[in-house]
Amino acid sequence: MLSQNWIIKFASLLAFCLLPLSAVSASSSPDQKFVAVDWQEGDKKNEGASRSFSYAAAYISWPGEQMGAWVDANMEFMGEQPFARQQISHARKDQVISWQVTELVQQIIAAGHPAIDLVLRGIDSDGTSNFHSKESDNNKAATLIITTSAGKTLQTTAAMDSFLDSSTFRSLGQSKNLKAGSKNIGLLRFNMPALNSGEQVTKATLELTIKKQFGSSDIGVFWLAKPATNTSELKAFLPRQLIFTEQFSDNNWLANWSSLDRRSNAERVQAPLRPNNYALKVQFNPEQNLALNLVLMLKSILSDEPEALYFQYDLFLADNWLATKGGGKFPGLAGTYNTAGWGGRSADGTNGWSARGQFGDTIVSTDKYDKSTPLGFYAYYPDNGQNHGAAMYWDSSNKPIKPGKWYRITQYVKLNTPGKADGVLTAWVDQQQVFQRKNIRFRDTSNLKIERLWLNFYHGGTAKPVQLMELYIDNIVLATE
Repeated sequence: MLSQNWIIKFASLLAFCLLPLSAVSASSSPDQKFVAVDWQEGDKKNEGASRSFSYAAAYISWPGEQMGAWVDANMEFMGEQPFARQQISHARKDQVISWQVTELVQQIIAAGHPAIDLVLRGIDSDGTSNFHSKESDNNKAATLIITTSAGKTLQTTAAMDSFLDSSTFRSLGQSKNLKAGSKNIGLLRFNMPALNSGEQVTKATLELTIKKQFGSSDIGVFWLAKPATNTSELKAFLPRQLIFTEQFSDNNWLANWSSLDRRSNAERVQAPLRPNNYALKVQFNPEQNLALNLVLMLKSILSDEPEALYFQYDLFLADNWLATKGGGKFPGLAGTYNTAGWGGRSADGTNGWSARGQFGDTIVSTDKYDKSTPLGFYAYYPDNGQNHGAAMYWDSSNKPIKPGKWYRITQYVKLNTPGKADGVLTAWVDQQQVFQRKNIRFRDTSNLKIERLWLNFYHGGTAKPVQLMELYIDNIVLATE
């Protein structure tokens, strides 16, 4: 298993070089609605905003191929017209630079966003402005000064500040610098002002203090936001689509499956929060990596192996769930043929493939992602850039996966036309789409198909769990298109 840092680096490179299929275009309609971006500055425990992620610990990617996300004064996503700009050259240390951002702040408040999120970008200039961050000197940190229609003056220091650098995968939110310019994008968050009913913002000024100026820069202020998107909802499967179901209602449930690894730690129990249901309890312990290895060979239920298939199951993480050290594997579909697609056996297009699930480290934070565990695909295919599988994390911004609740996980695999990069991976959580790629080359031969359903629960590669932890699965479904 790859370390979390390596996974973040590979996923960063993938996201930075390829436009995700779910990304929105750089233009927006006049009535486009914009929503807040989940971003964090990061801390010693959790990686925050980086060149490819708005929140790296949660694997929340920026919504496009460019570094960052913003809306300009023309209400164009990734546009070039700032709400305010300042040309800076020969600035002395500790000089205060100000921008009039009244229209922008009014726009953000009217949109009902939870905070005032701003982007600082260089415009047609080669210089870089290095400002004091709140970690450098809180008295010199970015400040927003607001005047209201009631005659009040409200002054607030940035709640979060960070900057993005195209030359590093790292999160820079704990830096003593806040850079903006030709190679850096500054990020700022201010708490919403406490306004009385009917009270309005009449003036807003952003102030930053120069730490060091490099050359001449032209710094524009933009709105840190993204266009709202309509997520694809998965409809319930029709009876004619179902080819396999498992509710663990029968004591002899194992007879429905092809093989169970004897090292597995799993038992049929009453399902938590579902008094009339049974589930399979899966236990991870510090003594070994494997928790469950259960296989259903598709030739045992079908005359021919399929080339496209839905796999669905219900997942419940127990209160003792704490994934660490890079996470591990969850269930998925595969065509390994006992040759390639797992354990460092790389896929070359003729020998096998796999698309298991992936779980990352459990997040410990003070935001909505606290105690959540990122999920994704862990896929072996020829173009993934390594001998091991490639982690492709899902967007959990609308539904972080936390202990104590059932989630319905659905994964879809459609194998590519042999030799062409048109294979599909899609995922839904509670019927809402959270991931899709349509450009994967799984195979170069029609001999490779979907061979098995692989219920693989495994911590690591090599790192074992740090404590006993459990999960439950129920309502397993395989369905055709």
